Formats: sequence, structure tokens, C-alpha cells
Amino acid sequence: MPLLLTAIQAIGFFLVMSKPAFQKSLVLDPSKVLNGEIWLIFTFIAIPVVNSFFVFFVLWFFYDVMRWLEDLWGSTLLTVYFLFAWFCTVFASLVLGIKIDSFMYMEFSFFFALATLTPNKEIHLFFILPIAFKWIAAFIAIVLLVIPLLLGSISQQIYIILLFANYLIFFGKDYWLRFRKELERRRH
Repeated sequence: MPLLLTAIQAIGFFLVMSKPAFQKSLVLDPSKVLNGEIWLIFTFIAIPVVNSFFVFFVLWFFYDVMRWLEDLWGSTLLTVYFLFAWFCTVFASLVLGIKIDSFMYMEFSFFFALATLTPNKEIHLFFILPIAFKWIAAFIAIVLLVIPLLLGSISQQIYIILLFANYLIFFGKDYWLRFRKELERRRH
């Protein structure tokens, strides 16, 4: 799975770089899907997160995140996590009528899973500065989740919740148990 998804992203990058207008044909557009362009429920996965020199580093990091998750969970659980994220993304697009023009939120849900499982694992920013995954995930969560959830429209809020439903289902129970344990500790 890690190599396949990274290869799809790389192919998407090269196709978009060779013909920038091609990106529009990859977008998950609910009105087009309902008019018979069913393949769009798959093609949005190929839309590159960045269209620049940094794509190599982004793809490399994405591959590493996926590979680390596969090592921790196994390929079956990683596939289930991916398929659930994909299904929720497509469902959110079709129900809310939102065009999906990026694979970014799905990629971040994978990173959040890894940061939850290995919070103290570090990456070296600019190959120099070590930063723990938990701090990167916290920053991304504030910028991409908390702010839109607080300031966004109702449809944006529902969209973000649906996009991260896979994360909430996989890790919500752990958070709930920690919360209850902390409440019990404070009572006594």
C-alpha cells in the first residue's frame, strides 16, 4: 500500500507538471460523479499535495509515514484505515456537494495516526532541527482542523469531521478512556 499510494501521487505530479490543466480532470466533483464520471471517486488520490521542487521530499515523507504505519499495524489494518478515509472523503463530497481537489487531508489523517502511535518519534526539519511528531501534529491540527472547525461554515465543519472519522474511530476510544481515567484521578 505505501508504495502504491506514493507511486499514484508521483504519477499525478508528473501528469500535472506536464499539463497543468490536467489537475482539473482529477478533482472529485460531485456533480460530475452524479452525471456518470464515476472514476473521479478514485482519481483525486493522484492530485499532488505540492506542485514544486519539494514534491520529492513530500512523497518521501508520505512513503515513510505509510511504511511506518504498515510496520506498526500490518498491511490489513492500514488498508482498512485508508479505505475508511477514502470512503468518508467520497461520502462527504457527495453529500455536502464539496469538490475535493487535494489528497492532503487524507495524508494528514495518516500522519495523525502515526503521531498518536509514536508521539516522540522525531524528524529533522531542514535535516538539522529535531521535532517530535506530536508537535508537528499539534501544529497541523490547529491550522487545518481547529481553526476551520471554529470559524468555518456548518458544511466545512461536517466535512472536516467526516474526513477525520477514520482517525476518530481508530483512536477515539483511547482518548475517551484517558479522559475518564483523568476524571477519576481528579475526583480522588
